[in-house]
Amino acid sequence: GSCKGARLNKNALAVWINGKNINDYIQLSISDCLIEIENLVENHLTNQENQISNLITKEIINRLTFLKNVGLTYLNLNRAAETLSGGEAQRIRLATQIGSNLTGVLYVLDEPSIGLHQIDNQKLINALKK
Repeated sequence: GSCKGARLNKNALAVWINGKNINDYIQLSISDCLIEIENLVENHLTNQENQISNLITKEIINRLTFLKNVGLTYLNLNRAAETLSGGEAQRIRLATQIGSNLTGVLYVLDEPSIGLHQIDNQKLINALKK
């Protein structure tokens, strides 16, 4: 089809930023995408483009940083939800909730560190404290 296997419609694929479209960005790992977006903001956007995109790029960087801080840097952004482990899915849902800036909300986490290396456990604890 017109999506060329990207599972995105032609309108989404028609938008290019610094020589890449959304399909190029979602092929990257969380870690690599964070580096790309930070590099884009710091080195490739004009002042006007930065002004226009500031809210969205800041949100993308915040969410990718949280995912990095909870030990998910290795995941590709195009990874299908059904292929995630329970711990990975839980941490992604947590990133979504934290990104929505809700206040007065109680979270009950069922073994959030399951499958994590001890170093990543500490990263998760630090991210949750923020």
